[in-house]
Amino acid sequence: MEDDRGFWQRHAGKMTGAVAGFLIALLVKWIGLGWTLLGLALAWLGLQVGSRIDEGDWEWPEAWERVWNRWSKRA
Repeated sequence: MEDDRGFWQRHAGKMTGAVAGFLIALLVKWIGLGWTLLGLALAWLGLQVGSRIDEGDWEWPEAWERVWNRWSKRA
């Protein structure tokens, strides 16, 4: 069975995953596991917040008020 798609179209996910894995391995080597995990966690958090903003699920004034109320109760 001949596939008319190019190499990149057939293997885009594999290539992207391999490059991401290699970059994460370099980060672990250069800055350590803890800092790498912290960076990945913050990137994930930013992605989640950005996707909610893009979808219209998150309005800044309401979100800021929720965060402010949560932190002001601790003080």
